Amino acid sequence: MPVDVDDIEAAGAAAAVEEASSLRVALVRIYRQLRARSGSDITPSQSSALARIEQSGPVRLGSLAELEGTTAATMSRVIDSLAQRHLIERVPDPLDGRASLVRLSPEGGALLHEVRVRNTEALRSALAGLSPQQRRTVRQAIPVLEHLSDLLQSPEREP
Repeated sequence: MPVDVDDIEAAGAAAAVEEASSLRVALVRIYRQLRARSGSDITPSQSSALARIEQSGPVRLGSLAELEGTTAATMSRVIDSLAQRHLIERVPDPLDGRASLVRLSPEGGALLHEVRVRNTEALRSALAGLSPQQRRTVRQAIPVLEHLSDLLQSPEREP
């Protein structure tokens, strides 16, 4: 019986979809568990914005929205909620007096640190429950997952 190339390609495509789906489910479950253990009630959007502000330094709202892949209106709502909680500060833009920048407040920095410590400890504890071979596999997967993250952030990869 001859091998049908279309059947092989279809099976490969189905396997790729299953692989992507399984990875997505695993990552979402890990994220949910970390969020539940974080001890914080900030939303994923707020957490992401705080981390991006910390990484980028004082930044304009429009630039932050672009970095986060969202609209200025959505980012404005996120920033307003963070400002109400005193997690960020608005400061004048030294290059344009009409504009302002947002930066992490001391409270925002402390919250990010606390969440990171709790999440790191939760992961460390969970990793301790793995076999040495499983931990080695996780360590080897980290650069691949970082590259996957870079690929997902790349605008050329948009569908």
